Amino acid sequence: MRDVAKSANAGFAQVGVDFPPPIGGLLKRSFDIAGSVAGLILLSPLFLMVALLVKLSDNGPIFYGHKRIGRGGRIFSCLKFRTMVTDGERVLAAYLAANPEANAEWIATR
Repeated sequence: MRDVAKSANAGFAQVGVDFPPPIGGLLKRSFDIAGSVAGLILLSPLFLMVALLVKLSDNGPIFYGHKRIGRGGRIFSCLKFRTMVTDGERVLAAYLAANPEANAEWIATR
């Protein structure tokens, strides 16, 4: 995944986009952090319930982590609740093998 991100980052840098500086300075940054902490505290019971439901659904991992490209082409780690099945490539291959119509549609959209 890192090679993909590097190649995407390299292509992005070649465009030569000049980003404006962030707006707001220290006061906005402080407000953003305080709001984020308050939001995390208020939503933590919901996050806990979602994590429990994901874990109980199929006993797989709760979170899915991957790399994304952010402002200025910087690569950062993104962590989110897992919404897909564990071992999705194998499940997809089995489904497509058992359903020729779905396989034809899958091939046509690639």
